[in-house]
Amino acid sequence: MAFEEAEGFSEILKIVLIGAANVGKTALVYRYVLNELPVALTSTIGVEFTKRVVTSISTGQKVQLHIWDTAGQERFKSVTKHYYRGADACIIVYDISNKESFEEVPNWLAELKDNTPEECIVCLLGNKMDLEATNHRRVSREEAMRYANAHGLVYHETSAFWDREVQMNPDKIVGGIEKIFDKTIGNALGRHSLKDEPKELLKPSGKGVKLDLQQLYTYHSDNRCGC
Repeated sequence: MAFEEAEGFSEILKIVLIGAANVGKTALVYRYVLNELPVALTSTIGVEFTKRVVTSISTGQKVQLHIWDTAGQERFKSVTKHYYRGADACIIVYDISNKESFEEVPNWLAELKDNTPEECIVCLLGNKMDLEATNHRRVSREEAMRYANAHGLVYHETSAFWDREVQMNPDKIVGGIEKIFDKTIGNALGRHSLKDEPKELLKPSGKGVKLDLQQLYTYHSDNRCGC
């Protein structure tokens, strides 16, 4: 998938990433959009929004993506679930080394069904696959695939990180993430209807666009934990 200038696109797709705190949702977005990781990873507070124009490998269409990265903490759910509405695709992320994050997936899926249209594409994504090499996997691929198949979800595994000891190639990692997004986009395009986002909340940035969260909620925290 190639990134393009922000003009001449034929479709707008809204993609929402959800899942427990510290499963690596923000790292996945950074790796996909910028092929890098944020300097200091902290838990997302509320919602972060990025938009990019890409050409889908699977369809050849030029698409503007609106990617919404939501907080996983319980106290932010009243804020974040509002942004599920109108989503063309949702990616539920869990950490393969954290069994509890996988056990929370049914709750996230139920919340999605209450707040998204029936045609929304839902993908289950096992993140931090690099930890498998150090015997930290706690959720088997077979268990996750059984759950995905039982609920009609597309299933993938990947990692936004790589461990020098196992010598994982970062180019292969970002390529894998691109394929996951591209497949999700291709699936969503067949069910998509054009929607407008709240443009008054957007502000330009050289690395996409993010919402000014001060306009959206009044909760602040000085105790951000790493993720």
